[in-house]
Amino acid sequence: MQKFSPTKILHITPHLGGGVGRVLLNYILGVKKNNLFDHRIICLDYANEAAKRIAKSIKLKLSDEMFNRKEELSKMVQGADIILVHWWNHPLLYDFLVRETLPPCRLIIWSHISGFHPPYVFTQKILNYPDIFVFTTPLSLEIKEVRNLSNKRKKSLRTIWSTGGVEHVRSVKPKKHAGFNIGYIGTVSYAKLHRRFLNICNRVNIPDAKFIVCGGPNEKEIKKEAEKLGIAEKFDFLGQVSDITKYLNVFDVFGYPLAAYHYGTCDQSLQESMVAGVVPVVLSNRMEKYMIKDKITGIVAKNEKDYIRSIEKLYKNKTLRHKLSRNAIKYARQTFMLSKMANDWESIFSEVLILPKTSKRWQIGDKERIKPVDVFIESLGNNYGKIFNAYRSAKSNQERVKVVGKMKKLAELDIWKSETRGTTHHYHSFFLKDKYLSIWSKIMK
Repeated sequence: MQKFSPTKILHITPHLGGGVGRVLLNYILGVKKNNLFDHRIICLDYANEAAKRIAKSIKLKLSDEMFNRKEELSKMVQGADIILVHWWNHPLLYDFLVRETLPPCRLIIWSHISGFHPPYVFTQKILNYPDIFVFTTPLSLEIKEVRNLSNKRKKSLRTIWSTGGVEHVRSVKPKKHAGFNIGYIGTVSYAKLHRRFLNICNRVNIPDAKFIVCGGPNEKEIKKEAEKLGIAEKFDFLGQVSDITKYLNVFDVFGYPLAAYHYGTCDQSLQESMVAGVVPVVLSNRMEKYMIKDKITGIVAKNEKDYIRSIEKLYKNKTLRHKLSRNAIKYARQTFMLSKMANDWESIFSEVLILPKTSKRWQIGDKERIKPVDVFIESLGNNYGKIFNAYRSAKSNQERVKVVGKMKKLAELDIWKSETRGTTHHYHSFFLKDKYLSIWSKIMK
């Protein structure tokens, strides 16, 4: 009798930890009893200690710090049946894709960005690179670069809602408490949070309101801003919390005003709030409008004033709050379960397995002459990359000054001030010797 051999899935990710790490590890935890697939994870950079502990506990093969072990990585690619790249604009991942020619393989890219705002954008090259390109939200299908793909290439696009699992909050029940709590769980940084977050909260006219803010990494700095404004007593900045359930059960609403340019796709915090029955109130950004059914599973506010009015309305109208809560629970439990995501992935794995293995090569000139600055520009594509290319090709100081103005205009978006997120600072941190990345990082501070 022929021995059964499970399909080998090799996951390649920039690092393991944070939101994407949670999605990937919880997915593998959820399917570990499925003998059809054998999963292995490769991190180009680090895997944090929590991820390593989880991997060890379930005997998951996990290798990190692989960026400089290209020969070993190439052999792993050759030995796998399917390669699944967890993709966003990360310097090490882009450097790997641009410089290396992958041996014959079946390659899937799963995007963990929405793709609407630089430096987190789709390019024609990245969309054409894999056998199948998977979005975490149908919202990304609306992007110009996606719409401009050939009809043949569009047939290789798929969508799987991303979730780290919501099962852990299904048992959350409201707990009696004093006052009216407006909760926020997630990234506490203006790279995602609305720049006027404190001002918006302060204008909410509810006498016993308390804003409970869970998450980091910039909670201390934003707390100091609240102190300077004299409104610190309205907020509890808790930093990272290990158990969100004990906060969800005392939240009356989930106040989630994000920046218009944020990078989210299928927000885990929104999933959890809805499953727990905490009604979300959001601004009408693309992702939030896609995830929240306005006045059915939450409220999508048209602007800041409408957001404030909506919070106040839910405070006054308990019947409406309970109605939206019930709807949110029903919808989210149908949409964001790990079991659904696992079934969707099994279908895609079965689909890609019938494809022949082919080598993968980034469409660029002489790979031997590529510099880190070239990789950074490749990550931005023609639309935004041309700004930085113009700086390099400027023939006079006057031309260069004009380009610097455009770069500073771009840097007005808070995401460009981030030390990560695919910014000039992020690329410079990995490639310190590149003179252009060094100059641009200073310009865009």
